[in-house]
Amino acid sequence: MTLQATPDSQPPFDMDGAIVFIAAAVARGESYASFAARFLGDTDHLLPPPAQGNLREDPRLRRSLAVALVRALWRLMPDPTHRYAPAPLPNPERNAPCHCGSGLKYKKCCAPIDAGVPIARMNLLPYLLDALPKKRWSELVGSRIALDMVGVTAHEWSRERKDKEALTLLEPWFVDDSHLDARHELIFDTLLEAYTHLGKLRKKAALLDRGVAQGDRTIRSAAIQRRVCMHADEGNYADAWKLFAEAQRADPESPSLSHVEVTVLISEGREDEARERARFWATRLRRRGDPDLDDLIGFLDNIADQGRTAMLDIAADMEPAVGELRTAVRHAPPVACAYALEPSGDSAGPLDADEALEEALAEWEDAFPEPDTLRFAEDAESEIWASAPDWLALLEQRPVLWQSFEVLDSLVQAVLLIPVAGTESLAIELLDRAEQVLREVLRANAAEGLKFEWGWLQNRTALSLLGERLSIEREQAPTPQAMTRLEWLVLTLNPTDNQGFRTRLLRHYLELGRFDEALAFADRYPDDFAPMRYSRALALFALGRTEEASTALREASEAYPRILIWLLKSQPKAPRSDGFGIEIGGDEEAWIYRQQHLGLWQRLDALEWAARTKRSRVHRAKPRSS
Repeated sequence: MTLQATPDSQPPFDMDGAIVFIAAAVARGESYASFAARFLGDTDHLLPPPAQGNLREDPRLRRSLAVALVRALWRLMPDPTHRYAPAPLPNPERNAPCHCGSGLKYKKCCAPIDAGVPIARMNLLPYLLDALPKKRWSELVGSRIALDMVGVTAHEWSRERKDKEALTLLEPWFVDDSHLDARHELIFDTLLEAYTHLGKLRKKAALLDRGVAQGDRTIRSAAIQRRVCMHADEGNYADAWKLFAEAQRADPESPSLSHVEVTVLISEGREDEARERARFWATRLRRRGDPDLDDLIGFLDNIADQGRTAMLDIAADMEPAVGELRTAVRHAPPVACAYALEPSGDSAGPLDADEALEEALAEWEDAFPEPDTLRFAEDAESEIWASAPDWLALLEQRPVLWQSFEVLDSLVQAVLLIPVAGTESLAIELLDRAEQVLREVLRANAAEGLKFEWGWLQNRTALSLLGERLSIEREQAPTPQAMTRLEWLVLTLNPTDNQGFRTRLLRHYLELGRFDEALAFADRYPDDFAPMRYSRALALFALGRTEEASTALREASEAYPRILIWLLKSQPKAPRSDGFGIEIGGDEEAWIYRQQHLGLWQRLDALEWAARTKRSRVHRAKPRSS
């Protein structure tokens, strides 16, 4: 941070050096008088003589300017001895000796310079925190520190991925519920963001629960909005929109509702609606005339103009290398085959990279952080993108890497680590390329239409990329392209379905009214887990084979009773997750099935039949009286 002067008059003032110097003194508890006594002996290190001009010829003027700037900065520095409010400095009397030590009266010396110092309001808290031991940061809670200083500091740290520092700064504010109010919204939201970046999901969930239960209407709305985004990230848009309505009721004037609504619409693929709502919100917020909303309004204007592309621009602003990667993807070499296969019978066999690709992959492993070690690392995103100059350069030097499934998988994971909804569009470009590469590899090896089994370890990355492409779409209704991709994966490439897409394919067959295909597909997996068995019963019912359907439903409910119980509940609440995965036959599995299939059971008028079947099963289970 350097204060630039006019070229022919003043040299740059070392603002950053002065602030660090002052922060260290204040952190030690030194008074300004003591500091000034040391500082006034040598001001040229902060304001060195220029090559020419008045300041070179007049060291007194140079010192006066340096002293004026340092005094102005001292007045802004939070001071622990004043409960983190800036320490006041008295203004010299006009006729008193000047504080700079010149011996002149203040009015004849530094008064004009003090009046013209170009420093208004700066956030110097980060400098003070750097000078203080971290164990003292909790002293800010309940002090006289300006809350916006804490919030802006933590927010900037979060943007810079200094999330551990943000956590240390913010967690003490929420050891109890006394700060769950509108004044603390920024630090509440920033702490949640830090928890997200660091993968501390239990702590995040606990803070959200407290925000909903104990927060004022602003914090409650903010907490609910976070949950909206979490549901959207999981593809659970029905619950996301229910919670969005709840957030509106909690605080209908919250400007952040605009960001949440258009972001979820973008995530859901409803881009035209997102652009329309962005225009609406931008117009509404502009009427408030609040300059603090300028950035949000600018975001909404960009969404209205560019749709999803604007979201990717935000990611590029957060991480400039994202923009470079987007350009590289669009200038990547044409798809080609860099693998050999060993087709035998109905199997394509395992992938085997050719020599050129093997050599390039050895270099890639040195340039790109090891994915397996980063998978659960708190700083995975920052480590990957910090190394971006190396791996982006390697992609340019070794274009054969664009034909590698391992490289494409690494790039997809890097993009999806960035917590901005629009990054999915770049991930989809990479995933589409991976699908094209796989189709070309199969064609070049005369293996089209053959199995490409998961059992070969070499094949798993390519299959995982195809699965990721299906997962990232989250269609509410299956598109022809999605069905083609899904059938190719489950029916042709990997019929053992180690990736678990068969439930989705069966549901789509039912949604499209392809009931014969649904039944035939379900019969491929006899005695499968609960979702397939229940959907098979529904396919039989849809075909009018009611007796067989009732038998199938009874057998499914005897093996897995929770799904039928949850299907028939009138207004259930989601079961609480224990964070250790989904138990087969448990309430979470039943809830997920209900969320994905309830509309289908309702549309086929199958719920009343299911309830009768359930009652008949209970009746049969009752022992006869003697």
